[in-house]
Amino acid sequence: MRGFTHYISGLAAATFFAALVGDLRLGILIPVIAAAAAYFPDFVDFKFGKFFARRDYEIDPAPWDEKKHYAPKLVKISELSEKNRYQFFALRGKVREILAKGSGKVSYKVLREDGSEETITEEYNSIVFTLDDGTDEITVEAFGDDYRFFEEEFGAIEEGKETLVFGYVDVDEDGSLKLVVSDAPHPQGIADTIKRAIEEAYREGERIVKIHNIRLPGDVYRRFMIHLDPPKREVRVEMGPIVTPGGVAIGGDVPEYRKYGIAKVDVPFIKTYPKPTRIDSFSGPEIAFRKAEFKGKTVVKDRFLPWHHGFSHSLTMGIIIGLAVFAFFKLIGYEHATALALASMIGQWLHVFEDQLGFMGSNLFPPLTKDVIPGFKLGESGSGLTNFSTAWLMIALMIWNFNRFTEPRPIPISDAKLLLYLIWPSIIGFGIAIVRSFKLRREINQLMDYYTNLEAFEEMEEVGGI
Repeated sequence: MRGFTHYISGLAAATFFAALVGDLRLGILIPVIAAAAAYFPDFVDFKFGKFFARRDYEIDPAPWDEKKHYAPKLVKISELSEKNRYQFFALRGKVREILAKGSGKVSYKVLREDGSEETITEEYNSIVFTLDDGTDEITVEAFGDDYRFFEEEFGAIEEGKETLVFGYVDVDEDGSLKLVVSDAPHPQGIADTIKRAIEEAYREGERIVKIHNIRLPGDVYRRFMIHLDPPKREVRVEMGPIVTPGGVAIGGDVPEYRKYGIAKVDVPFIKTYPKPTRIDSFSGPEIAFRKAEFKGKTVVKDRFLPWHHGFSHSLTMGIIIGLAVFAFFKLIGYEHATALALASMIGQWLHVFEDQLGFMGSNLFPPLTKDVIPGFKLGESGSGLTNFSTAWLMIALMIWNFNRFTEPRPIPISDAKLLLYLIWPSIIGFGIAIVRSFKLRREINQLMDYYTNLEAFEEMEEVGGI
């Protein structure tokens, strides 16, 4: 759920206590502490937890320019090394020598919708030249759609010409670095790093990966998708289109020959979140890969945003918040400290329950429990339907409580009838969400049957598929 929805829920919790409603009427805003308590779990996680979390790998496909805060970063050739392979950079220098220019054929693999691979062979025009920026020299290669785009943008490449080039770093057959002209990083680097993290987690216990997004000039972003395919033991990364901050695609699809990165994983793993991970306008996610036992086998499990929905999102934390609020406000002499403490505890619990309507779930009773209880899957955290239905319900409850704690009543009808009049939009909204969730659950169950198919691991081992 969104932060605003949680905040409204905390306010609604406060209105169930007549003493707190009385204070609000008098202009005493202390009961708003219950709303702050309801927002507290996300505040702790996103303002503190994410910055103190351990990261074993940081995947940055396109480092930002420190001054402009977008990619590609303009660097010196001497600053590049093999560790930058597949990353997206810009270079400025003089064309020293044109090494080759002509046409040929290129073969590459594409993925069909059914997951199978197809080899495509196309003719292309290409150019290879050396670029010198005064610090070092590097080979630059452009071919196919990228060569055509480059010449349209920057004109013909000629020896002695000062030019700006951008693309991803690669390693040639002789081990030397080269820059391949492109408008995006190559996804193979992302796939290789995630593969390495999964394999190390299998041996060492856990690896946490932070994945950065790709911000381009004009406040637009390059979308990419990460697919974990356990039965095939593959990590597949797909480089997508350019999108707005709202996630609307506006074109700029990459050519098929550099659209996919595929890495084979040498250990069994399963996927616990039923969708591919999409990275675009929001700050990239973090994924924890943890060694675990599943159906009698040792595997690696993924955990999306490992610093989120932890202890802060437990019912245990709600009790602690309630005790802390009671102690502080009792100490300063607030006469309704008990009611405020209960409202704060309930507000935090409402946050936990509302988040359980989604996918991630939470560990509800630590330290008594260790594992996350899966969510009810009524909708994603940003679902307009579930957020609207919840917020409307909470506002309705506030109106209802103010009415029943006021004499004479502003709305002179029975409590039951007024409540029904107020909450019917929420009933309809949640009803639609529940109906949709049945279809969603069936689809998710089918995906999870695939994602946790350990028999596929065994079959691959038997036929030598690993």
